[in-house]
Amino acid sequence: MFKKLYILFICLISFCMASLAYDIKIPKGTLVKVYAKVPYTTEHLEVGSNVYFISPSDVWVQETKAISKGDIFLGNVNMLKLPIQGVNAAMSISITDILTPSGEKYSIKGRLIFASKDVLGGDLTNPASYNKTIHPRKVYGNIWGGTMQYVPSGEYEFGSHVGISQKDMIFVQFDEDFYI
Repeated sequence: MFKKLYILFICLISFCMASLAYDIKIPKGTLVKVYAKVPYTTEHLEVGSNVYFISPSDVWVQETKAISKGDIFLGNVNMLKLPIQGVNAAMSISITDILTPSGEKYSIKGRLIFASKDVLGGDLTNPASYNKTIHPRKVYGNIWGGTMQYVPSGEYEFGSHVGISQKDMIFVQFDEDFYI
């Protein structure tokens, strides 16, 4: 009887120890600050072009260094739209690998975040001209009342190219857990 309880106790302890094991990971949705080594613009890139970004500082998970200063994030251009009449150029970049200075390569799934969204550019341009619009109204017994307003005519300027420089604040967002 004592032998059976002892075996049961040992099995219970071994299962508990396995459940207490902690996998060190960078969770999904984490943002890591990076910077571009060279400037990238929509004028010089194509869909599928390879791009490189560098981590300016260490990233720690508990007491383990997950990403070292100087690690290179490799990615490629997912979406690229050239400028047209009324709309600026747009670009989206996905991150596929991390390359360490020692030569190790880790596969990740992530994307580049510019300020608050994952698409750089794509906004509307300024109107090229304005029309005058008069809004007549009667003001307290005065029969000659009204307001004149300038409204866009519907013609817009041609869009411009957008880009990333070395000074821009950009982040890599992990789309899945990255186990170390």
